[in-house]
Amino acid sequence: MNQYYVVIRKKEKDELKDGVGALSLEEAFAIAKVSYGEGMREKEGLFVFSAIEPITFDKNHRFINNSDGNIKICIKL
Repeated sequence: MNQYYVVIRKKEKDELKDGVGALSLEEAFAIAKVSYGEGMREKEGLFVFSAIEPITFDKNHRFINNSDGNIKICIKL
């Protein structure tokens, strides 16, 4: 089982919501959408990516993608 980060992008900052254990990125994304998709507001984003290294944030409180380059994104319009 692999570990994945779930990050919610809000207007003011990004927030690490969870670490998800799943067999694939697609499975982790499906779990995250069920868990957090309903509660998302307009223009908020959901990011799911491999938890290879500890997650870091920049000075504007936006996450720095330090995964293997594979990421799934959902933006609520």
